[in-house]
Amino acid sequence: MFSYKRPEQPLRQSQMKLLFQRTLGLTVAATGHMNRTGPLIRVFIFAVFCSVALAEEPPSPADSDPQPIAVEEVISDKKIQRRLADILAAVGSYEEVTITVVSGVAILSGLVEEERQIEWAKDLAGRMDGVVAVQNQITSRPKGILDLAPAREEIEGFSAAFMRRLPTIVLSLTVLAIAMLLFFLASFGFRRTLSKRITSPLLLNATAKVLAVPVFFLGLYLALKISGLAGLAFTVLGGTGLLGLALGLGLKNSVEDYVASILLSIKKPFRPSDWVSIGEYEGIVQKVTSRSTLIIDFAGNHVLMPNSLVYRSTILNRTANAKMRCDFVFGLDFCDSIEAAQEAVLELLAESPFVLKDPEPWVLVDELGGSAINLRVYYWLNVREVSTFKVTSHLQLEVKNRLLAEGFHFPDAQREIVFTNQLPIRRDSTPQKGPGIKAVLGGKAPRLDEVRAEVSELNRQARESDLPDQGENVL
Repeated sequence: MFSYKRPEQPLRQSQMKLLFQRTLGLTVAATGHMNRTGPLIRVFIFAVFCSVALAEEPPSPADSDPQPIAVEEVISDKKIQRRLADILAAVGSYEEVTITVVSGVAILSGLVEEERQIEWAKDLAGRMDGVVAVQNQITSRPKGILDLAPAREEIEGFSAAFMRRLPTIVLSLTVLAIAMLLFFLASFGFRRTLSKRITSPLLLNATAKVLAVPVFFLGLYLALKISGLAGLAFTVLGGTGLLGLALGLGLKNSVEDYVASILLSIKKPFRPSDWVSIGEYEGIVQKVTSRSTLIIDFAGNHVLMPNSLVYRSTILNRTANAKMRCDFVFGLDFCDSIEAAQEAVLELLAESPFVLKDPEPWVLVDELGGSAINLRVYYWLNVREVSTFKVTSHLQLEVKNRLLAEGFHFPDAQREIVFTNQLPIRRDSTPQKGPGIKAVLGGKAPRLDEVRAEVSELNRQARESDLPDQGENVL
């Protein structure tokens, strides 16, 4: 190693002090007889010599004597090179790096995998004893188009972090599982306690869950606290995070359907197997869940409607009252006796096993048409037992047969036809008897199972079909 010793500076202060003392002595000797002016002269002379000494330029290094440069013994280049090679071999990942040391200058060259290895090797060589300079020619290996090394490093880092936190995760999940178990137990206990006061199954279930929810949130808070998510734990405990997230993600309709299902279970506008009309849909109610209402129309189609829509719609329950009034119209000739026809129809209705006696049936004149007197027949049926469509069809056939047998006529609609040319008209006075009237009158009345209400048939079809699974029936 080379070392350079700085030449000593001349002692300007010592020389100036000696010169000042000599001059001051001479001055005192010359002016010793002046007692009053002596001090003033001494001060003046001191100031002059100080200014002269300070104004004097320092001697240049060229004027001074040259000093020798000492050369110390240094570590050999081979030792430095061998030491660096041993260190890089122990570290690894520097197999393709070559080390050369010339006159204390370390020259590094070769390829490494990462950029940080280049700086690390340079810093290592610079700290070696005996190295005066480092020439770093190491470069990183060019990356391919499909380099999976960064992804591999990320996966390895994630795996290591996951394994470090695995015990905490297992403990958090255990606490959460215990909290869910306690939540279900608390909900079950509240349901048993409130079952005598709340009759609606859905309202009872919702109330029990609301009362048991604090148990679950406490367990969730502890699980998040253990896992280190304290900020999220306080957000969940406050309730604003989950509630705001749920509403923000579009669960508004689901909340409306759930609230509507509670209101439907409390008010009970219909029950399973009721014949209802909800908006434009008509059919038999199958079930009402926490989200939707399922009905089957008379064509066998499944109609699934959101509870919020059901609650806002006009609901017509045709079977809330078991008695339903039905009617049909027929026309008689103007020459027929209306009173006799009314008595004949009322007698037929009284004989029918399907028509209720209370309320009593009516046969009223509905309209005086152009070619007939229209009579409307009103009668009551038990719609929970018989089909209105089948019984009405049967009664119309019976009325037609009875009135034809008693000599009544069902006129056709009048039409006026004008002939421009005269046509010969011949009248046949031979009465025409219909051979089919007697056969029609001999027909049998339908049995009860033949006119049974459609509810039982549609319910049977519903049991045999694949109904959408929407949850437990709340009615």
